Amino acid sequence: MELAVGMIVEVSGLAGDVKPVPGMEGAIAPMNLNGAKAQLIEYDKDSGKWIAGTFGGALIAVAEKHLAPASSDDMDGIDFVMGPKSDPTVVGEQLSDALADKGFATVKIVVSEADTAAMLEATKLLEDDEQFGRLAVEFEPGYLGRGAGAKVLHLDPQSESVPRVVADSPLKVMDNNFSAVSSMLAPYSNEKLGFDIYSRTSMLLRMPIGDHEEEKYPPAEVDEAEAESYLHLMYRRQLTVLQFVGPEGGSMKLLPKRAGGVEYSVKADPNTMVLISSSLYDYSYEPLGASLTLQTFFLQAPAVWEVGEVQGDVASLSAARSGPPAPKDPQISVMSMYCRYGGGVNGREHYWAAAGKAGIDGATEVPTQRWDNSVYFDPDMTRGGTYTKHGTFGIDGVDMFDCKFFDISPAEARGMAPTQRQVMEVSYMALAGAGFDKKQLQRKSENIGHFVGIDKDDWLQMAPTLNEESGGSFGAAGAADAITANRFSFSLNLKGASMQIDTACSSGLVCIHVSKLHLRMQEWDPMPASIVNGLNLMLHPGAYIGCSAANMLSHEGRCFTFNATADGYERGELCGAIAFKQKPFDDEAFNCLAGTQANQDGRSASLTAPNGPAQERCLQAVLRESGMSPSEIDIFECHGTGTSLGDPIEIGSFRKVMSITERKDPLYIASSKSNICHGEGGAGVAGFFKCCMQTQHCESSPNLHLKILNPHLDLDGFPCQPLTETNTCREMAAYCGVSSFGFGGTNAHGEAWAPNTATTRGGVNEKDPTRAFQMKLMAAPPADITINGDEIEDWETTGMDPRAEPGDEYMVRVGTDGVVEWEKYDADLPDSYGDEFFIQGTFNDWSSSETPMERHSSIPGLWEGRITLGSSGAEEFQVIGDSDPELVYSPKTEKSTSKAAAIKGPATSGKEFSWLVRGSPGDVFLVEFFLQDETKSISWRLDE
Repeated sequence: MELAVGMIVEVSGLAGDVKPVPGMEGAIAPMNLNGAKAQLIEYDKDSGKWIAGTFGGALIAVAEKHLAPASSDDMDGIDFVMGPKSDPTVVGEQLSDALADKGFATVKIVVSEADTAAMLEATKLLEDDEQFGRLAVEFEPGYLGRGAGAKVLHLDPQSESVPRVVADSPLKVMDNNFSAVSSMLAPYSNEKLGFDIYSRTSMLLRMPIGDHEEEKYPPAEVDEAEAESYLHLMYRRQLTVLQFVGPEGGSMKLLPKRAGGVEYSVKADPNTMVLISSSLYDYSYEPLGASLTLQTFFLQAPAVWEVGEVQGDVASLSAARSGPPAPKDPQISVMSMYCRYGGGVNGREHYWAAAGKAGIDGATEVPTQRWDNSVYFDPDMTRGGTYTKHGTFGIDGVDMFDCKFFDISPAEARGMAPTQRQVMEVSYMALAGAGFDKKQLQRKSENIGHFVGIDKDDWLQMAPTLNEESGGSFGAAGAADAITANRFSFSLNLKGASMQIDTACSSGLVCIHVSKLHLRMQEWDPMPASIVNGLNLMLHPGAYIGCSAANMLSHEGRCFTFNATADGYERGELCGAIAFKQKPFDDEAFNCLAGTQANQDGRSASLTAPNGPAQERCLQAVLRESGMSPSEIDIFECHGTGTSLGDPIEIGSFRKVMSITERKDPLYIASSKSNICHGEGGAGVAGFFKCCMQTQHCESSPNLHLKILNPHLDLDGFPCQPLTETNTCREMAAYCGVSSFGFGGTNAHGEAWAPNTATTRGGVNEKDPTRAFQMKLMAAPPADITINGDEIEDWETTGMDPRAEPGDEYMVRVGTDGVVEWEKYDADLPDSYGDEFFIQGTFNDWSSSETPMERHSSIPGLWEGRITLGSSGAEEFQVIGDSDPELVYSPKTEKSTSKAAAIKGPATSGKEFSWLVRGSPGDVFLVEFFLQDETKSISWRLDE
């Protein structure tokens, strides 16, 4: 036979050791290759020799006279070879043929000794790092085979978070090999094997547990959710794929699942891959020594369900939302929200579109409408100016004001600071949104509070130059900080507490805390509502010059929160207001204020140095107030100004608190300052505003300018994610907290809660009971799993049936407690499965009675019949019960050659849905049909 590229050959007749090809001399020593198998790579015309790759991974040059095509007998049980010149199309088709014919296949993988050693070394390092564990005893038969126990590690070498020792090792190549085999089989799996390969599991590393390692690797505990996932995984599993790495081999037995099946012994030599049809065989594997095995499952698609008619008390489905419960009583609800923030934001919907979806960068250069910054821009700080020329100037026409609406004369309005003008308009929008309008309040005053967080007012620096326009006798009130909150209360006839609070950058959040305290004190002078406003306007270069002198601002003009380039904050202009009421959360409310606290650093390293322990105390106090667990917080809106040490101190403090309890899902970390910069005195309100938006959507917004994490952030082992894109929460309700820290040491923290009321993911509509029912199913607790021995066929579940086939119907009951029970709907079960069975097909002109099957003498439910192949060497057949055309058993695919194909029936069936048997003319095949209750299977083999 003429040699060809890709052919498997055997080497013989060499007089001495063979040297590797040029370039590999240092990696591989000369070796005796007589009797070795290799794959031909190419023919070298210059030397007149074939370049071949041995099964040991060495490239050699050998004359053609020393090469001979390897026969199947020479391959020692190997069905195929995967080498550098293997044709994926040919291998895929022939591999699927082998799996369809005998239910398993063995593949030799060409791996060099160096790569094998590197994989073993990487595994040893992972083991030394205590990465390995043990599965639950109940799961070991499904994962590891009968009677096996092993230390295991699930690993995704393609993940960015994979340990470097894995990323740099050939384990990643072996994982790619698993995916390559899946891709090779995919075009043929439906026709030949009866299923489509939908996905594969992550790679499992398994090694035997040593004699003295039992205590080190105790079996894992089982919970209901894991048991349910395992049960469905085992039913989705179609092919089990194992690759034996070595250094030693082992023995494997394939144990038939079907009556009358044949048991096989398979060599588990190093660099051998075995694929096993999970519907036909279990297996047992006994490794020799501390051998490493890699493993994956090829899976069929998960079941897709269609909800039919929904009956019962549909109104009870309104309690279907999953997630943490609402805060305990008495609840304080967010009734209205309005803001003017960077990027042209005008209202809460704009803000979410900008920060939550678009990831807007609101910073610009200083507009000339404010001041000519070229006069003050001093990048080298040689003239006492400012080294930055950027900021978020979020409010166009910041001096514009509708004085007539508020019954303020133009003369008085001219002397009002722009901060007062913005507070009047923005706070009124929040007040009106909470159900209070100007005319109503003028007729009857309300004891509504007004709290304003602001830490500086540039108008005071500008006022001396504006005497002519300062409003004469109105000038004093127009420039006074205290009047910023009071003027609004005066104009709207509000008689609740009214005050401005300045604790520097925590002013706004401290206002929310003080507002909460006033709302809670209902005994003496109850307040029906309160308005909290947080603002910061940038009207004069003075603050820029002062902050630059203290080196507080970013030299790059942005807040690089969490990023390695964090070098200070950038100033932001904003004004936002929130209306609160002490009332239970209902359909009129946006959010609940779960809790707030404020404290002080006390004596620290310096007056302005952040204090981690004080920040921890503040957060812990909020958790105690709200009665919630740290694991119930989904999103953390950081103060996150973008300073190289401030961000790490904040992360470190809340990490200590958040790590007390184990989390199901990572904590999302966000900060609005990457979008709208640092609003200073108004930043706390802006942060809480964003918490409300994130919980209403059950989504976390992205952080801008995050390229490389700040190396000072200690995130190792802490399940958190500083996001760079919007991410949804798992549940349909969420908590989100925000922290604010004043540079004088006043800390504040607040938590917001809300169900998902803003997206279709969270909507519950009694007019759409199907949607509500689906949400109830999504929120259901894990099913009750009864584990009956090692065979998953004997396990019982109250949940979704993993055995279900297309067309099956179920009655699904949902209790008021959210517990779901599935029960198969038996209305369409056949009256009869058949008492006697026949084979009909092309070999007997589809006669339903000519070829009877006989009961097996000792195996209940097993029927046997014979087919003789005609001159074409192929015949199609079906099984029919009682010669009744309504009791036909056939594959669900046309002309299936797979013994593992799903079987439909008893039902009427077209002749195209048949099994196809191929062989030589005159061959006689024994057909075995097994039927017991609803369990059915088919098999055929040459009758010897």
